[in-house]
Amino acid sequence: MSERRARPVRATGVTEGVAAAVRRRQREREPRVVLYGRSGSARVIAPAAPGYDDLLEIAERMVEAAGTAGARSDRDPRRGPTA
Repeated sequence: MSERRARPVRATGVTEGVAAAVRRRQREREPRVVLYGRSGSARVIAPAAPGYDDLLEIAERMVEAAGTAGARSDRDPRRGPTA
């Protein structure tokens, strides 16, 4: 009898763990907008915040431009600019 009582509790714990893992993965896939101040402090902009979509669009264009420029360059980006 005690085994039957333990199983639903155990199954509930497993289910909650799986649900939490799925939520974490979904959050990791969502794009985040992070702004850095001069002091280096980071501020995450909430998806519902005004201007979030505009900031995300600009960031996507910047990443795309950097990827395009990097693909055209033969040099190692870690070595800095060449003269």
